[in-house]
Amino acid sequence: MLTVCTLLWDANSCSRDFSRMYDEEWVHKLYRGFRRNLTVPFRFVCFTDRPRIFDPGIEQDAILAKRPDYGACIEAYRTDGPMILAGLDTVVLGNIDHLAAWCETAKAQALPRDPYHPNIACNGVALVPAGWTKIATQHRGENDMEWVRKFPHSFIDDLFPGEVVSFKGHVKKHGLRNARIVYFHGLQKPHELDGVDWIKEHWR
Repeated sequence: MLTVCTLLWDANSCSRDFSRMYDEEWVHKLYRGFRRNLTVPFRFVCFTDRPRIFDPGIEQDAILAKRPDYGACIEAYRTDGPMILAGLDTVVLGNIDHLAAWCETAKAQALPRDPYHPNIACNGVALVPAGWTKIATQHRGENDMEWVRKFPHSFIDDLFPGEVVSFKGHVKKHGLRNARIVYFHGLQKPHELDGVDWIKEHWR
């Protein structure tokens, strides 16, 4: 069965200003976005630094790092099975059954092209088949984005053009077009776009 994974930890000295606002409600909104747009069975797991109270349907697993930083995102790769890994600042806008199906049959993960350096991958969203737990078990604190690039991967942009896009790199310039997933990074997050129609519709 597909597992959708995300992470939540309390802001600490490693956290940048643009990622200090996350709380349980961000997890709930992300879960509801996947629940609305997946018709296939899936688990939703939040890796977290301490026990949390989540809505029904959200499982939790422990982040092992004593003081989590962004490298903790690699811990989600402990998941033994097909996985979609998404940050809390991700909005799901349309049916993504085909992305789930890809995770079930692929041989290596798929990552977005970095919107500013399209010849290399970023880790805004990851589509991960079974069998890649070594990405977690071999990790020794390397930068999370550089680490996932070291492993075989396809580009989501080539497999599903225009469907998994960066807000800053694509949507602000070109609009949503046929986007199914919008991932945010750095400054400007969904909660700062309350007046935008597609945020009101899909980030709830």
